Amino acid sequence: MQRLMIPARGGHLAGLNFGRAQGPIDLVFLHATGFNALTYRQLLQPLADRFRVVALDLRGHGHTQLPARAAFLTHWHPYAADVVAAVRQLARGHAGPKLIAGHSMGATTALLALAGAPDLAGALLMIDPAVVPPTWRRGLLLPLAPHLLRRRLPIARSAGRRRDHFGSAAEALASYRGRGAFKTWKPGFLDDYVEDGFAPQPDGSVRLRCSPAWESATFAGHRHDTFAALRALRVPARLMAAEKGSTTVGLLPMIAQAAPAMAIETVAGCTHFVPMERPELVRERMIAMMTAG
Repeated sequence: MQRLMIPARGGHLAGLNFGRAQGPIDLVFLHATGFNALTYRQLLQPLADRFRVVALDLRGHGHTQLPARAAFLTHWHPYAADVVAAVRQLARGHAGPKLIAGHSMGATTALLALAGAPDLAGALLMIDPAVVPPTWRRGLLLPLAPHLLRRRLPIARSAGRRRDHFGSAAEALASYRGRGAFKTWKPGFLDDYVEDGFAPQPDGSVRLRCSPAWESATFAGHRHDTFAALRALRVPARLMAAEKGSTTVGLLPMIAQAAPAMAIETVAGCTHFVPMERPELVRERMIAMMTAG
């Protein structure tokens, strides 16, 4: 594994490279809201013997250093634009990646990136993407909608109140282990999340790299048109939905109508954290898509 620093306007986008350090990229992977690229090391590292894999820290997350002002984040197009620019830089002189994949917000960001740059990657894998009903769209475009959602949408409100400072990384890890969303994760994922999710402070304490305000703004910022992006999709695509607590709940028929060529499967027994619970299955789907044709 090698760390990457990709120059961007206002700073740099950070990431991880698994496998060979040069040449064509096989897979680009994007993380969920509040997480970081290293969180998915247990999923991606086993692919390194056969493929070149790049995982990015999105704006406001992990080691990426780019302006992240929560008051101005009302949609996910800035995330998508960052991804397009970074992939173009990394793939310079080569064809684009065979596959772009993501989890939750990362899945939707990958879709938006492809909608804006249809030649960016050869295929798309969306793992329980974060999608809101199209009936919300008119309300979301009202002037104060994103700011109201930060206070009224439960997940955004909870994120905004999240504890962002611990006495040590070990304390943060102990606080999360076996609790809430983390209790279903396989070994290693939580340790990797904490490693890159917290910045060491001079006094030995640690602070979240993704601030509660930025995480809350991301959860509330849905002015992008996911269903328009689905209708514009022109590459082979697959969606893996969680059986329990999915962010696509009730929307799979509408997603299928918008993107009829997309393969859709529901992963039995899984919560929203499919990559952390069934990494072997996700890898199997990735390999199949990277080697198709």
